[in-house]
Amino acid sequence: MKALREILAAAGLLFVILIAAYGCFTLPQQFPTHFDANNIADGWSGKSSLWFVPAIAAFDYILLSLIRFLPQSSIAGFSEASPEQRAAALPFVHTMFDWVKAEMTWMFAAITWSTVAEAQGHSIELTMWIIPPSLIAIFGTIIYYIARMNPVKPAKSAAQ
Repeated sequence: MKALREILAAAGLLFVILIAAYGCFTLPQQFPTHFDANNIADGWSGKSSLWFVPAIAAFDYILLSLIRFLPQSSIAGFSEASPEQRAAALPFVHTMFDWVKAEMTWMFAAITWSTVAEAQGHSIELTMWIIPPSLIAIFGTIIYYIARMNPVKPAKSAAQ
Protein backbone atom coordinates (compact mmCIF):
# COMPACT_ATOMS: atom_id res chain seq x y z
CA MET A 1 0.00 0.00 0.00
CA LYS A 2 2.95 2.34 0.64
CA ALA A 3 3.99 1.88 -2.99
CA LEU A 4 0.52 2.98 -4.13
CA ARG A 5 0.69 6.13 -2.00
CA GLU A 6 4.16 6.97 -3.33
CA ILE A 7 3.07 6.35 -6.94
CA LEU A 8 0.04 8.60 -6.47
CA ALA A 9 2.15 11.37 -4.94
CA ALA A 10 4.91 11.12 -7.54
CA ALA A 11 2.36 11.03 -10.38
CA GLY A 12 0.71 14.17 -8.99
CA LEU A 13 4.07 15.94 -8.80
CA LEU A 14 4.99 14.85 -12.33
CA PHE A 15 1.59 15.99 -13.60
CA VAL A 16 1.90 19.46 -12.03
CA ILE A 17 5.36 19.87 -13.60
CA LEU A 18 4.13 18.70 -17.01
CA ILE A 19 1.15 21.07 -16.91
CA ALA A 20 3.42 24.03 -16.09
CA ALA A 21 5.81 23.05 -18.90
CA TYR A 22 2.90 22.72 -21.33
CA GLY A 23 1.65 26.17 -20.29
CA CYS A 24 5.09 27.68 -20.91
CA PHE A 25 4.99 26.44 -24.51
CA THR A 26 1.37 27.26 -25.30
CA LEU A 27 0.49 30.45 -23.42
CA PRO A 28 1.24 34.01 -24.47
CA GLN A 29 3.88 36.00 -22.59
CA GLN A 30 1.21 37.66 -20.39
CA PHE A 31 -2.03 35.94 -19.44
CA PRO A 32 -4.86 36.46 -16.93
CA THR A 33 -4.44 34.72 -13.59
CA HIS A 34 -7.13 36.30 -11.44
CA PHE A 35 -10.76 37.05 -12.17
CA ASP A 36 -13.36 39.14 -10.35
CA ALA A 37 -16.88 38.00 -9.43
CA ASN A 38 -18.07 38.71 -13.00
CA ASN A 39 -15.28 36.50 -14.41
CA ILE A 40 -13.45 39.56 -15.77
CA ALA A 41 -9.64 39.33 -15.67
CA ASP A 42 -8.21 41.70 -13.07
CA GLY A 43 -4.78 40.14 -12.55
CA TRP A 44 -2.10 39.25 -15.10
CA SER A 45 1.13 37.25 -14.91
CA GLY A 46 3.97 36.04 -17.06
CA LYS A 47 4.95 32.48 -17.92
CA SER A 48 7.44 32.29 -15.08
CA SER A 49 4.53 32.49 -12.61
CA LEU A 50 3.42 29.04 -13.78
CA TRP A 51 6.34 27.54 -11.84
CA PHE A 52 5.27 28.95 -8.47
CA VAL A 53 2.71 26.23 -7.68
CA PRO A 54 4.90 23.33 -8.94
CA ALA A 55 7.73 24.69 -6.77
CA ILE A 56 5.45 24.60 -3.72
CA ALA A 57 4.29 21.10 -4.69
CA ALA A 58 7.90 19.89 -5.02
CA PHE A 59 8.87 21.48 -1.69
CA ASP A 60 5.89 19.84 0.06
CA TYR A 61 6.62 16.50 -1.60
CA ILE A 62 10.25 16.55 -0.42
CA LEU A 63 9.40 17.81 3.06
CA LEU A 64 6.67 15.21 3.61
CA SER A 65 8.98 12.48 2.27
CA LEU A 66 11.75 13.47 4.69
CA ILE A 67 9.46 13.28 7.73
CA ARG A 68 9.94 9.51 7.62
CA PHE A 69 13.62 10.03 8.45
CA LEU A 70 13.17 12.36 11.43
CA PRO A 71 14.19 11.03 14.81
CA GLN A 72 11.12 9.76 16.64
CA SER A 73 11.84 12.07 19.55
CA SER A 74 11.26 15.11 17.31
CA ILE A 75 7.66 14.12 16.57
CA ALA A 76 5.22 15.83 18.93
CA GLY A 77 4.12 13.57 21.75
CA PHE A 78 6.69 10.88 20.97
CA SER A 79 9.36 12.07 23.39
CA GLU A 80 7.19 11.13 26.37
CA ALA A 81 5.98 7.85 24.86
CA SER A 82 7.33 4.44 25.66
CA PRO A 83 9.09 2.50 22.89
CA GLU A 84 6.00 0.28 22.55
CA GLN A 85 3.72 3.30 22.15
CA ARG A 86 6.05 4.81 19.53
CA ALA A 87 6.18 1.55 17.61
CA ALA A 88 2.38 1.37 17.59
CA ALA A 89 1.81 5.01 16.55
CA LEU A 90 4.61 5.48 14.01
CA PRO A 91 2.95 3.54 11.15
CA PHE A 92 -0.12 5.78 11.48
CA VAL A 93 2.05 8.90 11.35
CA HIS A 94 3.89 7.74 8.23
CA THR A 95 0.71 6.63 6.47
CA MET A 96 -1.00 9.92 7.30
CA PHE A 97 1.84 11.96 5.82
CA ASP A 98 1.99 9.73 2.73
CA TRP A 99 -1.71 10.32 2.03
CA VAL A 100 -1.44 14.05 2.72
CA LYS A 101 1.51 14.22 0.31
CA ALA A 102 -0.51 12.51 -2.44
CA GLU A 103 -3.58 14.68 -1.83
CA MET A 104 -1.57 17.89 -1.85
CA THR A 105 0.32 17.15 -5.06
CA TRP A 106 -2.94 16.44 -6.89
CA MET A 107 -4.53 19.59 -5.47
CA PHE A 108 -1.58 21.61 -6.80
CA ALA A 109 -1.86 19.83 -10.15
CA ALA A 110 -5.53 20.80 -10.38
CA ILE A 111 -4.74 24.42 -9.51
CA THR A 112 -2.03 24.58 -12.19
CA TRP A 113 -4.28 22.91 -14.75
CA SER A 114 -7.04 25.38 -13.95
CA THR A 115 -4.63 28.31 -14.35
CA VAL A 116 -3.45 27.10 -17.76
CA ALA A 117 -7.00 26.33 -18.93
CA GLU A 118 -8.27 29.75 -17.84
CA ALA A 119 -5.33 31.45 -19.54
CA GLN A 120 -6.19 29.60 -22.75
CA GLY A 121 -9.72 30.98 -22.55
CA HIS A 122 -11.50 27.90 -21.21
CA SER A 123 -13.72 29.11 -18.40
CA ILE A 124 -13.79 25.96 -16.29
CA GLU A 125 -13.34 27.60 -12.86
CA LEU A 126 -11.81 24.39 -11.55
CA THR A 127 -9.92 26.11 -8.75
CA MET A 128 -13.18 27.15 -7.10
CA TRP A 129 -14.38 23.53 -7.17
CA ILE A 130 -11.15 21.77 -6.24
CA ILE A 131 -9.60 23.72 -3.35
CA PRO A 132 -12.39 23.39 -0.73
CA PRO A 133 -12.89 19.62 -1.25
CA SER A 134 -9.12 19.11 -1.36
CA LEU A 135 -8.63 20.92 1.92
CA ILE A 136 -11.49 18.94 3.47
CA ALA A 137 -9.83 15.71 2.25
CA ILE A 138 -6.42 16.73 3.60
CA PHE A 139 -7.73 17.77 7.02
CA GLY A 140 -10.07 14.76 7.05
CA THR A 141 -7.08 12.47 6.48
CA ILE A 142 -5.17 14.10 9.32
CA ILE A 143 -8.12 13.88 11.70
CA TYR A 144 -8.81 10.25 10.70
CA TYR A 145 -5.26 9.07 11.35
CA ILE A 146 -4.86 11.03 14.57
CA ALA A 147 -8.14 9.54 15.81
CA ARG A 148 -6.97 6.01 14.92
CA MET A 149 -3.67 6.35 16.76
CA ASN A 150 -3.57 5.04 20.27
CA PRO A 151 -3.32 7.98 22.60
CA VAL A 152 0.32 8.52 23.39
CA LYS A 153 0.54 9.14 27.11
CA PRO A 154 3.67 9.63 29.16
CA ALA A 155 5.01 6.40 30.59
CA LYS A 156 4.58 6.19 34.35
CA SER A 157 7.76 6.69 36.24
CA ALA A 158 8.94 4.30 38.94
CA ALA A 159 8.37 7.01 41.59
CA GLN A 160 4.60 6.99 41.04
